[in-house]
Amino acid sequence: MTLMIDTNAVPAPDRVDFWAKSSCDAYHPLHIGTDRGDRFWARMWADHLGSVGVYRIAAGPNTMRRTPRDIAAGDPECLHVSLLLRGRLYGAQQHRATALAPGDITSYDTSQPAIFRADAAFDLLVLRLPKVTLGKHAGKVSRLTAVTIPGEAGLPRLAARFFCEAANGLADGSIASGDTGLAEHVIDLVRRLYVDLDASRVPRPRSTAELLIHAQAYIEARLGDASLNPEELARACFISTRYLHRVFEAEGLRVCDFIRSARLDRCRRDLLDPAFADQPISAIASRWGLPSAPHFSRLFRQAYGCSPREFRRDAAVAADSSDGAVEEVLTLPPARWPLELGEPWAAGAVRSSGRLGA
Repeated sequence: MTLMIDTNAVPAPDRVDFWAKSSCDAYHPLHIGTDRGDRFWARMWADHLGSVGVYRIAAGPNTMRRTPRDIAAGDPECLHVSLLLRGRLYGAQQHRATALAPGDITSYDTSQPAIFRADAAFDLLVLRLPKVTLGKHAGKVSRLTAVTIPGEAGLPRLAARFFCEAANGLADGSIASGDTGLAEHVIDLVRRLYVDLDASRVPRPRSTAELLIHAQAYIEARLGDASLNPEELARACFISTRYLHRVFEAEGLRVCDFIRSARLDRCRRDLLDPAFADQPISAIASRWGLPSAPHFSRLFRQAYGCSPREFRRDAAVAADSSDGAVEEVLTLPPARWPLELGEPWAAGAVRSSGRLGA
Protein backbone atom coordinates (compact mmCIF):
# COMPACT_ATOMS: atom_id res chain seq x y z
CA MET A 1 0.00 0.00 0.00
CA THR A 2 1.44 3.32 -1.07
CA LEU A 3 0.73 6.57 0.73
CA MET A 4 -1.09 8.38 -2.05
CA ILE A 5 -2.47 11.52 -0.39
CA ASP A 6 -1.28 13.32 2.75
CA THR A 7 -2.70 16.72 3.68
CA ASN A 8 0.55 17.39 5.52
CA ALA A 9 1.99 18.22 2.09
CA VAL A 10 0.16 21.57 1.84
CA PRO A 11 -0.41 24.63 4.07
CA ALA A 12 -3.20 24.30 6.62
CA PRO A 13 -5.67 26.62 4.86
CA ASP A 14 -5.41 24.54 1.68
CA ARG A 15 -5.87 21.06 3.18
CA VAL A 16 -9.60 20.63 2.66
CA ASP A 17 -9.43 21.66 -0.99
CA PHE A 18 -6.29 19.58 -1.49
CA TRP A 19 -8.01 16.51 -0.02
CA ALA A 20 -11.13 17.07 -2.11
CA LYS A 21 -9.24 17.51 -5.39
CA SER A 22 -6.83 14.67 -4.70
CA SER A 23 -9.71 12.37 -3.75
CA CYS A 24 -11.38 13.23 -7.04
CA ASP A 25 -8.25 12.19 -8.89
CA ALA A 26 -7.92 8.96 -6.91
CA TYR A 27 -11.61 8.05 -6.80
CA HIS A 28 -14.07 10.04 -8.91
CA PRO A 29 -15.69 13.50 -8.77
CA LEU A 30 -17.05 14.26 -5.29
CA HIS A 31 -17.30 17.05 -2.71
CA ILE A 32 -15.71 17.19 0.74
CA GLY A 33 -16.94 19.48 3.49
CA THR A 34 -15.79 20.04 7.06
CA ASP A 35 -16.12 22.68 9.73
CA ARG A 36 -12.61 21.97 11.05
CA GLY A 37 -10.93 24.33 8.59
CA ASP A 38 -7.21 24.63 9.29
CA ARG A 39 -7.33 21.72 11.75
CA PHE A 40 -8.47 19.21 9.13
CA TRP A 41 -6.18 16.29 8.30
CA ALA A 42 -6.43 13.21 6.10
CA ARG A 43 -4.37 10.45 4.51
CA MET A 44 -5.07 7.88 1.83
CA TRP A 45 -3.08 4.75 1.05
CA ALA A 46 -3.82 2.89 -2.19
CA ASP A 47 -2.96 -0.27 -4.09
CA HIS A 48 -4.77 -2.78 -6.23
CA LEU A 49 -5.36 -6.50 -6.15
CA GLY A 50 -6.07 -7.57 -9.69
CA SER A 51 -9.15 -5.60 -10.75
CA VAL A 52 -9.97 -4.61 -7.16
CA GLY A 53 -8.81 -1.23 -5.89
CA VAL A 54 -7.73 -1.26 -2.24
CA TYR A 55 -7.73 1.97 -0.23
CA ARG A 56 -7.20 2.91 3.37
CA ILE A 57 -8.52 6.31 4.47
CA ALA A 58 -7.76 7.91 7.83
CA ALA A 59 -9.22 11.37 8.30
CA GLY A 60 -10.70 13.92 10.63
CA PRO A 61 -14.40 14.78 10.71
CA ASN A 62 -15.84 15.52 7.27
CA THR A 63 -18.73 14.89 4.92
CA MET A 64 -18.33 13.30 1.51
CA ARG A 65 -21.04 14.00 -1.06
CA ARG A 66 -21.41 12.56 -4.53
CA THR A 67 -24.07 14.51 -6.39
CA PRO A 68 -25.80 14.00 -9.76
CA ARG A 69 -23.50 16.64 -11.17
CA ASP A 70 -20.45 14.73 -9.89
CA ILE A 71 -21.76 11.55 -11.50
CA ALA A 72 -22.25 13.33 -14.83
CA ALA A 73 -18.65 14.58 -14.59
CA GLY A 74 -17.26 11.07 -14.23
CA ASP A 75 -18.50 7.63 -13.23
CA PRO A 76 -16.17 4.62 -12.97
CA GLU A 77 -19.25 2.36 -12.53
CA CYS A 78 -17.88 0.74 -9.41
CA LEU A 79 -19.10 -0.56 -6.08
CA HIS A 80 -17.21 0.77 -3.06
CA VAL A 81 -17.29 -1.73 -0.19
CA SER A 82 -16.28 -0.05 3.06
CA LEU A 83 -15.08 -1.73 6.25
CA LEU A 84 -14.92 0.65 9.21
CA LEU A 85 -11.79 0.09 11.29
CA ARG A 86 -12.19 2.88 13.85
CA GLY A 87 -14.61 5.68 14.60
CA ARG A 88 -18.24 6.06 13.56
CA LEU A 89 -19.57 6.60 10.06
CA TYR A 90 -23.02 7.48 8.71
CA GLY A 91 -24.09 7.15 5.10
CA ALA A 92 -27.08 7.22 2.80
CA GLN A 93 -27.91 6.33 -0.78
CA GLN A 94 -31.31 6.38 -2.46
CA HIS A 95 -33.84 5.54 0.32
CA ARG A 96 -31.41 3.67 2.55
CA ALA A 97 -29.21 4.81 5.42
CA THR A 98 -26.46 3.21 7.43
CA ALA A 99 -24.73 3.81 10.76
CA LEU A 100 -21.42 1.96 11.13
CA ALA A 101 -19.43 0.89 14.18
CA PRO A 102 -15.94 -0.66 13.95
CA GLY A 103 -16.10 -3.98 12.12
CA ASP A 104 -19.29 -3.16 10.19
CA ILE A 105 -19.44 -3.20 6.40
CA THR A 106 -21.46 -1.16 3.92
CA SER A 107 -21.17 -0.04 0.30
CA TYR A 108 -22.18 2.60 -2.19
CA ASP A 109 -22.70 2.63 -5.94
CA THR A 110 -20.70 5.31 -7.76
CA SER A 111 -23.54 5.67 -10.29
CA GLN A 112 -26.02 6.99 -7.71
CA PRO A 113 -25.91 10.09 -5.44
CA ALA A 114 -24.56 9.33 -1.96
CA ILE A 115 -23.49 11.04 1.22
CA PHE A 116 -21.22 9.82 4.03
CA ARG A 117 -20.48 11.73 7.23
CA ALA A 118 -18.04 11.25 10.12
CA ASP A 119 -18.41 13.49 13.16
CA ALA A 120 -15.05 12.40 14.59
CA ALA A 121 -11.79 10.87 13.36
CA PHE A 122 -12.22 7.59 11.50
CA ASP A 123 -10.22 4.87 9.77
CA LEU A 124 -11.70 3.04 6.79
CA LEU A 125 -10.71 0.23 4.42
CA VAL A 126 -12.33 0.51 0.99
CA LEU A 127 -12.50 -2.11 -1.73
CA ARG A 128 -13.36 -0.72 -5.15
CA LEU A 129 -14.95 -3.34 -7.40
CA PRO A 130 -15.95 -2.68 -11.02
CA LYS A 131 -19.62 -3.63 -11.08
CA VAL A 132 -19.01 -5.83 -14.09
CA THR A 133 -16.95 -8.18 -11.86
CA LEU A 134 -20.08 -8.92 -9.80
CA GLY A 135 -21.76 -10.50 -12.81
CA LYS A 136 -25.46 -11.27 -12.38
CA HIS A 137 -25.31 -10.05 -8.76
CA ALA A 138 -24.40 -6.47 -9.71
CA GLY A 139 -28.00 -5.25 -9.88
CA LYS A 140 -28.97 -6.75 -6.54
CA VAL A 141 -25.90 -5.41 -4.76
CA SER A 142 -26.57 -1.92 -6.17
CA ARG A 143 -30.07 -2.07 -4.65
CA LEU A 144 -28.60 -2.92 -1.24
CA THR A 145 -26.00 -0.19 -0.85
CA ALA A 146 -26.01 1.98 2.30
CA VAL A 147 -27.18 -1.02 4.33
CA THR A 148 -25.25 -1.97 7.47
CA ILE A 149 -23.78 -5.48 7.46
CA PRO A 150 -22.92 -6.05 11.15
CA GLY A 151 -19.44 -7.46 11.63
CA GLU A 152 -19.86 -9.14 15.03
CA ALA A 153 -19.98 -12.75 13.81
CA GLY A 154 -20.44 -15.17 10.97
CA LEU A 155 -19.40 -14.49 7.38
CA PRO A 156 -19.12 -10.68 7.79
CA ARG A 157 -16.59 -11.11 10.61
CA LEU A 158 -14.56 -13.58 8.56
CA ALA A 159 -14.78 -11.34 5.50
CA ALA A 160 -13.55 -8.33 7.51
CA ARG A 161 -10.51 -10.28 8.69
CA PHE A 162 -9.82 -11.52 5.17
CA PHE A 163 -10.04 -7.99 3.72
CA CYS A 164 -7.68 -6.64 6.40
CA GLU A 165 -5.17 -9.42 5.83
CA ALA A 166 -5.23 -8.78 2.08
CA ALA A 167 -4.50 -5.08 2.69
CA ASN A 168 -1.76 -5.97 5.17
CA GLY A 169 -0.19 -8.32 2.64
CA LEU A 170 -0.18 -5.61 -0.01
CA ALA A 171 1.38 -3.21 2.53
CA ASP A 172 4.24 -5.51 3.57
CA GLY A 173 4.81 -7.00 0.12
CA SER A 174 3.82 -10.57 1.00
CA ILE A 175 0.91 -10.36 -1.47
CA ALA A 176 1.48 -9.28 -5.06
CA SER A 177 -0.89 -6.72 -6.55
CA GLY A 178 -1.18 -8.94 -9.61
CA ASP A 179 -2.57 -11.90 -7.64
CA THR A 180 -5.79 -12.30 -9.65
CA GLY A 181 -6.68 -15.52 -7.82
CA LEU A 182 -6.82 -13.71 -4.49
CA ALA A 183 -8.76 -10.89 -6.13
CA GLU A 184 -11.39 -13.40 -7.22
CA HIS A 185 -11.69 -14.59 -3.60
CA VAL A 186 -12.32 -10.97 -2.52
CA ILE A 187 -14.97 -10.51 -5.22
CA ASP A 188 -16.61 -13.81 -4.30
CA LEU A 189 -16.74 -12.81 -0.63
CA VAL A 190 -18.46 -9.55 -1.55
CA ARG A 191 -21.00 -11.47 -3.63
CA ARG A 192 -21.66 -13.84 -0.73
CA LEU A 193 -22.08 -10.98 1.74
CA TYR A 194 -24.95 -9.65 -0.34
CA VAL A 195 -26.47 -12.75 -1.89
CA ASP A 196 -28.50 -13.59 1.25
CA LEU A 197 -29.68 -10.04 1.91
CA ASP A 198 -33.30 -9.53 1.00
CA ALA A 199 -34.05 -6.04 -0.30
CA SER A 200 -37.63 -6.28 0.97
CA ARG A 201 -36.35 -6.82 4.51
CA VAL A 202 -33.85 -3.96 4.55
CA PRO A 203 -34.99 -1.76 7.46
CA ARG A 204 -35.88 1.84 6.79
CA PRO A 205 -33.77 4.37 8.70
CA ARG A 206 -35.03 4.65 12.26
CA SER A 207 -32.37 6.20 14.52
CA THR A 208 -32.10 9.98 14.55
CA ALA A 209 -28.62 9.79 13.01
CA GLU A 210 -29.81 7.52 10.20
CA LEU A 211 -32.87 9.64 9.49
CA LEU A 212 -30.79 12.81 9.44
CA ILE A 213 -28.20 11.45 7.00
CA HIS A 214 -31.02 10.02 4.87
CA ALA A 215 -32.76 13.40 4.74
CA GLN A 216 -29.51 15.21 3.98
CA ALA A 217 -28.73 12.79 1.15
CA TYR A 218 -32.17 13.44 -0.38
CA ILE A 219 -31.62 17.19 -0.08
CA GLU A 220 -28.21 16.93 -1.74
CA ALA A 221 -29.73 15.05 -4.66
CA ARG A 222 -32.54 17.59 -5.10
CA LEU A 223 -30.86 20.93 -4.40
CA GLY A 224 -31.50 22.14 -7.94
CA ASP A 225 -35.25 21.73 -7.51
CA ALA A 226 -36.61 25.07 -6.34
CA SER A 227 -39.82 23.39 -5.15
CA LEU A 228 -38.06 21.12 -2.63
CA ASN A 229 -39.83 21.47 0.72
CA PRO A 230 -40.11 19.76 4.13
CA GLU A 231 -43.30 17.91 3.19
CA GLU A 232 -41.66 16.23 0.20
CA LEU A 233 -38.58 15.46 2.26
CA ALA A 234 -40.67 13.87 5.03
CA ARG A 235 -42.43 11.63 2.51
CA ALA A 236 -39.08 10.51 1.11
CA CYS A 237 -37.98 9.56 4.64
CA PHE A 238 -41.27 7.81 5.44
CA ILE A 239 -41.93 10.01 8.47
CA SER A 240 -44.26 12.88 9.31
CA THR A 241 -43.26 16.47 8.63
CA ARG A 242 -43.46 17.20 12.35
CA TYR A 243 -41.06 14.37 13.16
CA LEU A 244 -38.72 15.50 10.39
CA HIS A 245 -38.45 18.91 12.06
CA ARG A 246 -37.74 17.18 15.38
CA VAL A 247 -34.92 15.13 13.82
CA PHE A 248 -33.22 18.29 12.55
CA GLU A 249 -33.88 20.24 15.75
CA ALA A 250 -32.15 17.49 17.77
CA GLU A 251 -28.97 18.46 15.93
CA GLY A 252 -29.58 22.20 16.35
CA LEU A 253 -30.75 22.53 12.74
CA ARG A 254 -33.86 23.65 10.90
CA VAL A 255 -34.94 21.94 7.71
CA CYS A 256 -35.45 25.04 5.59
CA ASP A 257 -32.28 26.65 6.96
CA PHE A 258 -30.30 23.53 6.07
CA ILE A 259 -31.67 23.50 2.50
CA ARG A 260 -30.96 27.20 2.08
CA SER A 261 -27.43 26.91 3.52
CA ALA A 262 -26.63 23.95 1.27
CA ARG A 263 -27.78 25.88 -1.79
CA LEU A 264 -25.80 28.95 -0.83
CA ASP A 265 -22.70 26.83 -0.21
CA ARG A 266 -22.92 25.29 -3.70
CA CYS A 267 -23.32 28.77 -5.19
CA ARG A 268 -20.33 29.99 -3.18
CA ARG A 269 -18.20 27.11 -4.48
CA ASP A 270 -19.17 27.79 -8.08
CA LEU A 271 -18.40 31.49 -7.67
CA LEU A 272 -14.91 30.49 -6.48
CA ASP A 273 -14.40 27.99 -9.30
CA PRO A 274 -12.45 29.45 -12.28
CA ALA A 275 -14.31 27.01 -14.52
CA PHE A 276 -17.48 29.07 -13.99
CA ALA A 277 -15.84 32.49 -14.20
CA ASP A 278 -17.72 33.35 -17.40
CA GLN A 279 -21.05 32.03 -16.19
CA PRO A 280 -23.65 34.60 -15.07
CA ILE A 281 -24.28 34.70 -11.35
CA SER A 282 -28.00 34.30 -11.98
CA ALA A 283 -27.36 31.03 -13.86
CA ILE A 284 -25.31 29.66 -10.96
CA ALA A 285 -28.01 30.57 -8.45
CA SER A 286 -30.77 29.08 -10.61
CA ARG A 287 -28.81 25.84 -11.01
CA TRP A 288 -28.93 25.39 -7.25
CA GLY A 289 -32.62 26.09 -6.76
CA LEU A 290 -32.51 29.87 -6.27
CA PRO A 291 -34.04 31.28 -9.48
CA SER A 292 -34.88 34.76 -8.14
CA ALA A 293 -31.81 36.97 -8.53
CA PRO A 294 -32.87 39.60 -5.94
CA HIS A 295 -33.80 36.90 -3.41
CA PHE A 296 -30.50 35.09 -3.98
CA SER A 297 -28.48 38.29 -3.63
CA ARG A 298 -30.20 39.13 -0.36
CA LEU A 299 -29.67 35.62 1.08
CA PHE A 300 -26.05 35.58 -0.04
CA ARG A 301 -25.31 38.93 1.58
CA GLN A 302 -26.92 37.76 4.82
CA ALA A 303 -24.79 34.62 4.83
CA TYR A 304 -21.42 35.99 3.66
CA GLY A 305 -21.55 39.72 4.33
CA CYS A 306 -21.22 40.84 0.72
CA SER A 307 -23.01 40.54 -2.62
CA PRO A 308 -22.29 37.56 -4.92
CA ARG A 309 -20.58 39.89 -7.38
CA GLU A 310 -18.30 41.33 -4.67
CA PHE A 311 -17.55 37.83 -3.39
CA ARG A 312 -16.50 36.62 -6.84
CA ARG A 313 -14.36 39.72 -7.43
CA ASP A 314 -12.61 39.54 -4.02
CA ALA A 315 -11.98 35.81 -4.37
CA ALA A 316 -10.24 36.36 -7.71
CA VAL A 317 -8.04 39.07 -6.19
CA ALA A 318 -7.21 36.86 -3.18
CA ALA A 319 -6.26 33.95 -5.44
CA ASP A 320 -3.81 36.16 -7.32
CA SER A 321 -2.14 37.43 -4.13
CA SER A 322 -2.07 34.21 -2.06
CA ASP A 323 1.22 33.87 -0.18
CA GLY A 324 0.93 30.12 0.63
CA ALA A 325 1.94 30.41 4.31
CA VAL A 326 2.86 27.07 5.86
CA GLU A 327 1.38 25.82 9.13
CA GLU A 328 3.92 24.47 11.62
CA VAL A 329 1.84 21.96 13.57
CA LEU A 330 -1.05 19.77 12.49
CA THR A 331 -3.09 16.94 13.86
CA LEU A 332 -2.55 13.52 12.34
CA PRO A 333 -3.64 10.02 13.26
CA PRO A 334 -0.98 7.44 14.08
CA ALA A 335 -0.44 5.13 11.12
CA ARG A 336 -1.08 1.55 12.20
CA TRP A 337 0.03 -1.42 10.18
CA PRO A 338 -1.03 -4.15 10.18
CA LEU A 339 -4.66 -3.07 10.01
CA GLU A 340 -6.78 -4.00 12.98
CA LEU A 341 -10.29 -3.28 14.16
CA GLY A 342 -10.77 -1.12 17.23
CA GLU A 343 -12.15 1.99 18.82
CA PRO A 344 -11.12 5.51 17.77
CA TRP A 345 -7.56 6.55 18.42
CA ALA A 346 -6.66 9.79 20.15
CA ALA A 347 -5.15 11.99 17.49
CA GLY A 348 -1.89 13.65 18.46
CA ALA A 349 -0.03 16.70 17.26
CA VAL A 350 3.14 16.11 15.27
CA ARG A 351 5.62 18.43 13.59
CA SER A 352 5.25 18.86 9.86
CA SER A 353 8.60 17.32 9.09
CA GLY A 354 7.41 15.56 5.97
CA ARG A 355 8.03 12.16 7.58
CA LEU A 356 5.22 9.64 7.40
CA GLY A 357 4.26 7.19 10.09
CA ALA A 358 3.83 4.19 7.84
